[in-house]
Amino acid sequence: MSLRHFFAAMPVLCLLSFATVSFAEDVEVNFNYTQDPQVDFSKAPKGPLKIAGFTDARGGDATLIGSYNAEQPVAIIVHDALSQAFIAGGAGLVEEGQSLTLNGEVTEFSVQDKAGEFDVTVRAHVTLHSGSRTAYDTVIFGRASAAELNAAIHGALEKLITSLIWDDYFLNEVI
Repeated sequence: MSLRHFFAAMPVLCLLSFATVSFAEDVEVNFNYTQDPQVDFSKAPKGPLKIAGFTDARGGDATLIGSYNAEQPVAIIVHDALSQAFIAGGAGLVEEGQSLTLNGEVTEFSVQDKAGEFDVTVRAHVTLHSGSRTAYDTVIFGRASAAELNAAIHGALEKLITSLIWDDYFLNEVI
């Protein structure tokens, strides 16, 4: 391919790449944790907990959930969902002076449309630090199906939360 052909093809390639992004449907996740507290974190003897910002290891557009555009980056959605669950359980989350720090990385947030039902999968790698020591490190996972996309996303986030909060090793390090 000559340089002249390359430069002639560039506008077309730019339009094609823009077209794939601009046709993504919007979905407003607006997750609210509504379950009863599953664990009482109000008297955690190991000290206050900080949930550090999550990152997105998926690459590409940070707001994409499958082929849908969320209102904010998925790393923030997952961070907020976990924060809401800890607050519901009575945890006093802090920004400074913490004994424990939970951070994570979203590795998957996918949607499959299967004959009118949406399957949503959320996966994140989380690490709990106690000072400079890694106290807990694992991949948490949530999957849900529903006729409406938003319901499937909410179900997957709730299962993701449950996979962390009910993990015996995690609880042993936090409580």
